[in-house]
Amino acid sequence: MRTSRERILANIRAGLDTNRAELAAIAAQTPQTPPPFVLPPRADLAAQFADELALLEGYPHRCADDEEALEAIREILLAHQASTVITWDVDQLGLPGFDTLLAETGVSALDSRVAYSGAERADRLQTLEPAPICISGANIGIAESGSLVVLSGPGRGRLASLLAPVYIAVLRAPQLVRGLGEALTAIQAQYGADVFRDRSNLTLITGPSRTADIELTLTLGVHGPREVHVVLID
Repeated sequence: MRTSRERILANIRAGLDTNRAELAAIAAQTPQTPPPFVLPPRADLAAQFADELALLEGYPHRCADDEEALEAIREILLAHQASTVITWDVDQLGLPGFDTLLAETGVSALDSRVAYSGAERADRLQTLEPAPICISGANIGIAESGSLVVLSGPGRGRLASLLAPVYIAVLRAPQLVRGLGEALTAIQAQYGADVFRDRSNLTLITGPSRTADIELTLTLGVHGPREVHVVLID
């Protein structure tokens, strides 16, 4: 017997197969040019990204090299007295020495992958829930909004940017682009037009989670991390 998830996905696939030609024709009529930029151009994208992130109440950490980046992460781990972190696989994070840093600080890395359903999923989420910090890399940084583009995949669990109250992203200056249109173009250039063939999720993260639903009082961290740190390596 198929699970509820399998039935829902089967219905979605059937609907797409039935309407694929019509949807493709509609998509072909849509302008494909990137959207206009919001802010005037700036020569230093790294400085612009850091400024915009700070305006969002995020924390940019400009680092000259990998050693400074590791030290910035060390300080955040110590400040939050972290003993566990939810993180991408080390080879996907792209920061040499990260595993050594965790060993030196006595921090255990938790695998962010969980089962789709059932008791195993619930037990795994209970194991991950106490971790105070999650750490991931990023595919792209959008300078004019201080946003991160994070694409999931093997070794790149989605919860590594979503679950813990404090989130650290590792980003390098060559990954910066000016606007959203350039970011989407860069993603397609790297992974092809069918970005989601082997991946289930692309997340745009613009500062810490926030809401003002209750009495118009701005609250951080309701729907995701309340602290967003970006370790930006020049």
